[in-house]
Amino acid sequence: MGVEQRVGHVALVHYRGGATGEEAVDDYSTGAPQRIVLGAGEIPKGMDEAFLHMEIGDERTVVIPCEKGFGFHDPAGVKRYPRTFIENGDRLEKGDFFCWTNPVSGLPIPVECIDADSSSVLVDFNHPLAGKQLTYWLKLDAIE
Repeated sequence: MGVEQRVGHVALVHYRGGATGEEAVDDYSTGAPQRIVLGAGEIPKGMDEAFLHMEIGDERTVVIPCEKGFGFHDPAGVKRYPRTFIENGDRLEKGDFFCWTNPVSGLPIPVECIDADSSSVLVDFNHPLAGKQLTYWLKLDAIE
């Protein structure tokens, strides 16, 4: 099956990794394989591209630049809010992660409080791995 023919098919995969030089944040290296739809954007583009070109049973380690990972860190994704605007905002401290409801999708997304003073908090809506190079070990078990 060629690369173009694989797009849209379900792949059974194992993977482990995260930001290069840091502890792995994703570890699906053991247990049942993960089911992903190839080319659907369910995983970072660099991982997706690697799986599209692998043979069944292949294992490899890939280094993924941020533009094929979680993108560049966007300063426009950092916003200051009054503590009273956020549920439990009075308890937030620098470094805290909390869930924010995406106004478009209605889904919760993880955000980080990157600064706090007595009346407001600075919230970073960028993915925690945005702007970072990634390193992942990948294994392609099957394509359905």
